[in-house]
Amino acid sequence: MIQTTTVLNTENDDNLFCPITLELFRDPVIAKDGHVYEREAITKWILQHGTSPFTRETLQITDLLSDDHLKRLAAARRNSVVSYQVRDGTVTLPSLRKLPKNQTHDRNICRALELSRRSHKIFLFIICTCLICVSISLGVSLGVKHTITSPPRDPQTSCNYSSSLTRTSMMFQRPNGDRGVYYYKPIQIFISTSGYYEIQSFSNIDMFGYFYLYFMPLNPPMNVLMFDDDSGGDEQFYFRISLDPIMYTLVATTYEKNITGLFSIMVTGPASVTFH
Repeated sequence: MIQTTTVLNTENDDNLFCPITLELFRDPVIAKDGHVYEREAITKWILQHGTSPFTRETLQITDLLSDDHLKRLAAARRNSVVSYQVRDGTVTLPSLRKLPKNQTHDRNICRALELSRRSHKIFLFIICTCLICVSISLGVSLGVKHTITSPPRDPQTSCNYSSSLTRTSMMFQRPNGDRGVYYYKPIQIFISTSGYYEIQSFSNIDMFGYFYLYFMPLNPPMNVLMFDDDSGGDEQFYFRISLDPIMYTLVATTYEKNITGLFSIMVTGPASVTFH
């Protein structure tokens, strides 16, 4: 004996399945090519290919329209047939995945999708290969030109400054608002010749540097040109910056709170500098 619930008479079961996923619709949408798709599936397809899976015409995600009628039919189909066979105690549920009547048609669709994916990958590979070749050729050309035409680098001058952070040193409020106890030393550096300068700290303690156009202790965030923690290696700060012939201020402080110790600063550039 078989007990069966009422079977809903839908228009055409084939119309209730997405042609991409072959699964029963949950959120069907109509595209400009006249076909209905599962929203998530066609959205991914458009993002990857930008065209219709069937007609190859251009598709836009914004042009997709919800098909509420098919959505209701698919929901009804999902709950339409449940049968129970008393003899062997088996329950038959409705299929939520399309069992195509025309196997050749479905194989053609799958083959077209796969060929499109492969073509897309091959196109990307060709583009990447061309870009790599152009980059290598351009790099070699520029390298040869640089070797032939670049003038020798100007002589560099290094100047050194040494000091220490102690319990009597001034305390620094960081630009980020941290009011912890960070001892600091403001060092004025006068630049006599414009150009690029390298500023680096040397110490046994973890240093932190702030470089100012004009340092205002009551307003640390103002006029900060650069700040650095460990770019110099071994927990030391390092700057490389283009400077004009004016006075700047370097604030030498520490990364951790309540740290004291000796430190030195080396400034290297096209001319000597004066520390104050």
